[in-house]
Amino acid sequence: MNSNHNKFKDFIPRNRQELLALDLAEALDDFEGIALYISYSKKYPESLLRRVLSEVKDIPEEKIKKSRGALFNHLVMRYGQENYNNNRD
Repeated sequence: MNSNHNKFKDFIPRNRQELLALDLAEALDDFEGIALYISYSKKYPESLLRRVLSEVKDIPEEKIKKSRGALFNHLVMRYGQENYNNNRD
């Protein structure tokens, strides 16, 4: 975890989307996923990403099969797809 913490300190967000991505990576302790979180912050509304993050953080660690980052990714994909399908109707 300490090496991740150093990487967080080295990353300097250049815009609001990168700042959101950094917040997500820090909260999920997943700096390796920063590029994915940047792409999510460009594609999805901040409110959706923060809602998913809140859900993921509310789940006890022992109930998560892989990682918080993997669960976050799964839920963003699911909610993003639901939103896409709802907007098409």
